[in-house]
Amino acid sequence: MSTALSRTPANRLFAFEALSTVLFTVPTLMVTTADHPRVPEWTQLLGLALLLTMIGALVHTCRLTIADGLMLVTRGAPGSGEGATRRLRQQSGAERRLGWLLVLYPAALVILLPVPDTWVRFWFWSTLLLSLSAMLSLGMLLRGAGHTDCRQGGLPKAAGP
Repeated sequence: MSTALSRTPANRLFAFEALSTVLFTVPTLMVTTADHPRVPEWTQLLGLALLLTMIGALVHTCRLTIADGLMLVTRGAPGSGEGATRRLRQQSGAERRLGWLLVLYPAALVILLPVPDTWVRFWFWSTLLLSLSAMLSLGMLLRGAGHTDCRQGGLPKAAGP
């Protein structure tokens, strides 16, 4: 059974990114309320580790996605012309989003490192916005999970003689 999350390395990265962000924001929101004088060091280190992990996973996924795109172009996309066009459009969209993330993740790292831990309100609102964007990304991934296979003829055909 094919789902949007298992289809491409980029979709798997986007799902991992959104899920890990939601899991990270739950404890962070609890310790960044107004009654705390500073953000705990473990929260800062956990956020830094998450961001560095995402940068590493992003570089690995870019390599896989670009190689997948090169194979798609050199071998030709399997199936009909409409399926090939859709696959190339998905490939180009994934490459574009990954390219933006290659710029945004290091920029976020440079911007957030000098922010002091006494800015609790800043950390609270940035974490809240981050969690909302992660939930939006998860919703978009889940919304896109069923529409391509189900609307175009149901279950995939089994390979056989």
